[in-house]
Amino acid sequence: MKKKLVILVFLLFCFLLIGSIQITAQESIKLDLTQAVEMALANNLEFQKAGYQLENAEIDAKRNEAGNLLTQSNLLERQNELLLVQEKEQFQQKKEDLIIQVVDEYLQLKLAQKDLQVKEKTSEMEKNTLENIKVQAKAGYKVELDVLEQSNIYYDALFSFESAKLDYQKLLGNFRMTLGLNSKSQFELAEINAPNFREIKLDEALQKGRQNSISLQMNNLQIDLASLELEKSKVSDTPEIDLNKLENNLAVTKLDYQIAQQNLDYQIQSQWQNYVQTKNDITSSQNSLNQIKENKTIISNQVKAGLASEEEELSAIVGVLEAEYRLASSVRNYYNALLNLQSIMENLNKGDIQ
Repeated sequence: MKKKLVILVFLLFCFLLIGSIQITAQESIKLDLTQAVEMALANNLEFQKAGYQLENAEIDAKRNEAGNLLTQSNLLERQNELLLVQEKEQFQQKKEDLIIQVVDEYLQLKLAQKDLQVKEKTSEMEKNTLENIKVQAKAGYKVELDVLEQSNIYYDALFSFESAKLDYQKLLGNFRMTLGLNSKSQFELAEINAPNFREIKLDEALQKGRQNSISLQMNNLQIDLASLELEKSKVSDTPEIDLNKLENNLAVTKLDYQIAQQNLDYQIQSQWQNYVQTKNDITSSQNSLNQIKENKTIISNQVKAGLASEEEELSAIVGVLEAEYRLASSVRNYYNALLNLQSIMENLNKGDIQ
């Protein structure tokens, strides 16, 4: 009897534990931008793979370095260094691409949520209009054609709302995959407000970009390799025609460096201009939203006083939601321009996410 009681208590404990785990698994996680980026860097499968590949490249570099101790070859040393720099560059680029992807998908979801609100209110507004036209048609103030036309408008709005739901679910699935979460994971996105603008001067951006550019570092290593190969050939019995080719190769690597720097400067300048424009767009969108909110408040007060209809108030609400959507879109463009600028400057990390 005691044994059965012990088994019963144990089973009851297991059921309670399993239920607790299920409840915990279903709990919604609240995510802000920084937390989303950290989660992706920790859980994204493709990024984990890139980490292991970099570790293997570092192991190979150490092995090559140890083997080169016997030959003491500067040429082999530079080649080994170049290969490792290339692997580190690929890993860093994947990291930066993932950060940009997470932020953009996060903000896309916020936009999709706002779009759902707009389309839900729009369909509600068109439905109310349809009901009013039906009443007027019965009273003889409207005809059946008016009812039919408004019915089409309403069902178009309703279809648009239902389509937006499907689009949102697709974005949600993509975002879960990027974060490395399973399909049942629940989370709530924090509110996104207008960011505190970062002051980035063009001269500073160009300077940092050149200093931090891994591509330019690799071009420098290519110049070193070409120089070492030429010097090595000069002290050996290398035909003059082959020396001329090696000299040309060195000249080409130096030109490659200059071309790479020109391209880098152009990319930084173009992205910096985009960044400045997005700041202006946010300011304009915020001002527009403030004005539309003031207008909505006036209409709401008029409705209370019997001077405006509920349809007018609903239309004003839709106007506010649309203005909020435009602001959210401007914020998304801002982050996209900022993070891409930081990436080109080889200076992007999760600390740049406000």
